[in-house]
Amino acid sequence: MIETFNQPPQEENPEDRFKRERVEDLRKIFDEAEAVFEASGREAVKPFLNTIYSSLIGLNKLESSINPLERWNEEGDLTEEQFNELNLRRKKLSNAVGIKTASGEIRHDLNEI
Repeated sequence: MIETFNQPPQEENPEDRFKRERVEDLRKIFDEAEAVFEASGREAVKPFLNTIYSSLIGLNKLESSINPLERWNEEGDLTEEQFNELNLRRKKLSNAVGIKTASGEIRHDLNEI
């Protein structure tokens, strides 16, 4: 009989752990930004957008000065699924911030399209 219960746990590669932690940190930033947007509006969430954009660009590692979030980069630190999930959240949050005027009225909701 094969002993499967007494095998030591697989150790995670430090580089993989670092990538996973960066993705989880970005998800937490999204969660916080979305909560701040709901509670306090667009002006309060704008500072989060710079962090979100730079973190996502850094994880994707696409060498493009025009649109580094245009597509998933297989050589980056994200899986295609992670990129699609996080990039969609970025688009929705950016659109939500952009659709409101300074007074809080909805100008044009791009997320409904």
